[in-house]
Amino acid sequence: MYLLSEPNPTRASILQAGLELLVERGYKGATTRAIAERAGLTEVTLFRHFESKEALLKAAVAQFSPPLAEVVPPDSGDLEADLYRLGHSYLTLIQENGGLLLRLVPELLRHPELVGGEPPPGVMRVFSAVIGFFARQQAAGRLHRAESPQQLALGFAGPLFARLMLGGIWHLGLEFDLKAHVRGFLEGRRGNG
Repeated sequence: MYLLSEPNPTRASILQAGLELLVERGYKGATTRAIAERAGLTEVTLFRHFESKEALLKAAVAQFSPPLAEVVPPDSGDLEADLYRLGHSYLTLIQENGGLLLRLVPELLRHPELVGGEPPPGVMRVFSAVIGFFARQQAAGRLHRAESPQQLALGFAGPLFARLMLGGIWHLGLEFDLKAHVRGFLEGRRGNG
């Protein structure tokens, strides 16, 4: 699981265990006893670091951070190749850890209090980097400026996430050709504009 660095090893193990159990068992099943056991601690130790299960899980979600370097490739100047690498990295990230993101998202939709008023900084950092990728492509004249970088990021990543959601949750055997997705995304979006 991807968590921001936590200097306190006890806290780090509690946060890791909490996020794992939130994903595996959901909010109700991620009991403080189970979290403490997974972290190799007692509940007393857990409560020395977190006042409640909600505070612990909220902190774990806030610490969640996909690895930026693995998601956003460096710009090579070849837009189609860079988009293919970005899409491949994104698909790999979503599929890693047994579909962590696919299982985490529904739980966060059921318990929005775990996210709070703002997205987790680690997730925002990755999303900002993806938006930055599209902004750089526009600035270099490789993509039209008719759409905002945010819209481009959503337009590119949305179908990838939907494909994994449909395939992962509903087990629909959807064929997916990433190269075809990249070519279709680029249709009408190339060049200055």
